[in-house]
Amino acid sequence: MDAREILHRIADELRALAGDAVRDLLGRLPELGDEPSAAGTVLAGRLLAVHDRLPPGDELVELVRDALGDLTDGSALRLAGWRRAPGGPLGVALVLTGDGPAGGRAVLGVTPDGPVFDVVVTPGSALRLPPTANGPWTVQAEIAAPDGWDAAFGPGRPAPPVTGTATIRLERTGRLGAGPAEGPCIAVEGVTVTVTATPAAPPAVTVELRGLTAAVLPKALAGLVGADGSGPMSGGSGPVDVTARADRDTGLVFDGGSGPRIPLPLRLSVAGVRLRDTALRVALDGTEPRLALSLSLEAALPRLPLRITLADTGIDLPLLALLVPRRGGGPVRPRELFPDGLGAALDLPPVSGGGLVRRTPDGGWAGLIALDLGVLQLQAVALLRAPTGTAPTSFLVLLSARFPPPGIQVGLGFALDAIGGQVGVNRRVDATALRQLVSDGNADRVLFPDQPAERAAEIVQSLVAVYPVAPGRFLIGPMVRLNWGGRMVSLSGALVLELPAPVRAVLIGRLLVAVPDPAVPLIRLQAGVLGRLDPSVPEFELLVSLAGSWIVGLAVRGELYLLIRGGAQPEFVLSAGGFHPRYARPARVPALRRLQVDLAPGNGFGLRMEAYLAITSNAAMFGGQVQLDATIAGCGVTGWLGLDALFVFDPVFLFSVHVRGGVAVRAFGHRLAGVALDFTLVGPAPWRAYGTGSISVLFWDVDLDFDVHWGAPPAALPEPGRDPLVPLREAVARPGSWVAERPSADRTALVLSPAATGELAEGLLVHPDATLRFSQRVVPLGIAVSRFERRPVPTQTWTLASVTLGGTAKDAGHLPPVPERFVPGDFFDLDEERQLTAPALAEYAGGVLVPVEGTALGPGHRVDDGYETAYEPPLRPKEFTRWPGHFGHEAVFSLNPGERLARWRAPEPLVRVRPPTLNLVTAGTLLPRLADVSLVNASADAWEALRDRAPGPQAPVELVESWELPS
Repeated sequence: MDAREILHRIADELRALAGDAVRDLLGRLPELGDEPSAAGTVLAGRLLAVHDRLPPGDELVELVRDALGDLTDGSALRLAGWRRAPGGPLGVALVLTGDGPAGGRAVLGVTPDGPVFDVVVTPGSALRLPPTANGPWTVQAEIAAPDGWDAAFGPGRPAPPVTGTATIRLERTGRLGAGPAEGPCIAVEGVTVTVTATPAAPPAVTVELRGLTAAVLPKALAGLVGADGSGPMSGGSGPVDVTARADRDTGLVFDGGSGPRIPLPLRLSVAGVRLRDTALRVALDGTEPRLALSLSLEAALPRLPLRITLADTGIDLPLLALLVPRRGGGPVRPRELFPDGLGAALDLPPVSGGGLVRRTPDGGWAGLIALDLGVLQLQAVALLRAPTGTAPTSFLVLLSARFPPPGIQVGLGFALDAIGGQVGVNRRVDATALRQLVSDGNADRVLFPDQPAERAAEIVQSLVAVYPVAPGRFLIGPMVRLNWGGRMVSLSGALVLELPAPVRAVLIGRLLVAVPDPAVPLIRLQAGVLGRLDPSVPEFELLVSLAGSWIVGLAVRGELYLLIRGGAQPEFVLSAGGFHPRYARPARVPALRRLQVDLAPGNGFGLRMEAYLAITSNAAMFGGQVQLDATIAGCGVTGWLGLDALFVFDPVFLFSVHVRGGVAVRAFGHRLAGVALDFTLVGPAPWRAYGTGSISVLFWDVDLDFDVHWGAPPAALPEPGRDPLVPLREAVARPGSWVAERPSADRTALVLSPAATGELAEGLLVHPDATLRFSQRVVPLGIAVSRFERRPVPTQTWTLASVTLGGTAKDAGHLPPVPERFVPGDFFDLDEERQLTAPALAEYAGGVLVPVEGTALGPGHRVDDGYETAYEPPLRPKEFTRWPGHFGHEAVFSLNPGERLARWRAPEPLVRVRPPTLNLVTAGTLLPRLADVSLVNASADAWEALRDRAPGPQAPVELVESWELPS
């Protein structure tokens, strides 16, 4: 469950409790008038008189009484009546009043409808509540708002700005627990709740649990539990401290940013029983937040070759039971957790193996089985998710068979080590998740994972992320693994096809080179491979990632990437090690790790080298860096040298070379002397070099900044750019600028015959439900341009005012725009930074989509859709024999859909569309000064171009379409 969703549910529960508590409290309090001292302040008409004491109430009221006392005259905080606005509904408020003549107030008001919390601090207040003890509780607060603070918090309200600062701390000492003392139970020795609010960060709540202990099994297990309840079978934890933080941005997370789950060091020491994982987590049961202590256990039965595992079993209890004590009744009883996973393993030679079943993060189930038959090893992993809402049943199965070493020899030293396959129904491939899996060096999780039982959790989690549920999509793909040289080289791969249309192909691979032996390699090179082919774009992507590799103990890392993309956004990217820091990567291109080698790391000496090289559609870049660290106990020499070079060809040619280097002498962690230089060279015409150099000796530092220009700028073009009107008029009149777009299958009720479909594909006919698409790439529409064909022109904006089709004029401002890709440098003045970082092509409006109207349809041809049954061939007469039950076979044959269609088809099933004339007139203000520009008969050329004809001006157009209508 998402950390923010859990926080949202907890906040809803707390708000509901607060609303009920305020309603209960208002029923016990007399209604009082306005507070006289609030007159003339922001609290006038809102703050009511103070109540004498805190009356008896429900759980929250008693919690306030325990922490703050009865709130009588001697209390630093007082209870008062409250209205959100003068004359509004009645509520209650806690009021903190400052000392001295200046006074000042901080008010926390609660109105039960919602409920809505109001925080009001009068301007100029600086309030402090020193530590105030009341029994086991200690409360202190510091609130300041020089400009005042008046904000409302409630469900459905946007987060108001914080204009003051506040820190409120509540601390409770002594044992606080839930569950019977004999166990199972969860208890803490102290709780601290801190609320902070500053203008620089959202309001946050931090909860510290000190001395957390937990017992999963009761103490009644005589002989196995010590006197203190923490014996070998108690499953209890030694005291640990846990900190949780909650705010609107990150939700509820435990210390270390681990989300609503944190591992705990629990003890369990029984022969044959091993504790594999323990955690404290917050989960939701419906809408109720619950705090759970979960354990994963592994038990080996005595004298039996059987091992049982339980995943995430334990106890849980309502989270608010710890925050809000219950009045009356017994202690809160924990609830047992049903295991999220159950597994078994059998080791009985010659057969061994095991399996498990566990829940998946997406709410389904996963099953895993691994068997070793001596002559063959079998593995199977399955994901199953039941139908939920509109999502149908989905499943994924991975099957593999491994052959014993050395495998099946296939020649040239290669051996077939394993084969398998993947099948998925209502599943798809998530390219982003798969790319991350390959980059992390974990491609084997979806290929041929080793030790599947021990790694079941990570394998299942990866499969759920890589193959999410997708209704109507299917996966199928073979897997194979080869080895060479007696396991020194291992190559595994899977080719996964995603069906139906659009068909996509994904290649997942893993290459492992381990020399001289995989058990103790001196050289280990591991490369994950991801290849994707999407013909619908079209797009081809290849990623090779080195992760978990080393050469004689020296770490080797880096990634190679290739992208070839066509279609509306063509791109070419070839990179080894990433990109220039200032280069903006094309859309959907991942950040890549540098090619990196660590030489002699550790032992007081380290040398790291990294490099990159990339070529894209509009740029070339390369660079690298060398870092030296030769120090012992903070004494020695450090140095660095780096280079980043970027050459951009579009939108204009420009290059930038950034060089940095330096060396420093250190003693006991402090710099004694150093020299550094950092400069950038930009060119050409004009040339510019800027940067800084520094020299440091002890406490003396000298910095030299420089910015030098030389060379003349490019000579001014001899003449300004030409008027875009002429090429734009030619583009509008060009037949290729007008295209009839065929509607998708789900947007038309027409069913075309095969003959009509063929002519439609050849461009001889136009679909009656088509949309007319006009586009051009001469000049972007609707945006001011200051250049044309890279020459300066007066700033101007071109727009398409209207389109007339079939005698009906359509306002182009209300038609859907057609995006086209333009080179920014051709139309806009770009500064140096944008020239280096702007993409080569950008999308702007280049045309519009025009719905086709004003056409006349002929009468439709109705067909008989009755079901026909025939007997072919004629049935033989029944034959009776002495053997009972053996009769002649009776067969009923039905026509297939194609044969029925042939019988339905009439001799002339044509519906003709014959508009008398179809002339498109594009008229309007292409430029404000050209209000009467009109382009006549553009549509006639466009429609006829689809039929490979070129009629004369004003020629009428006849469109003939053929289809068959369902009955």
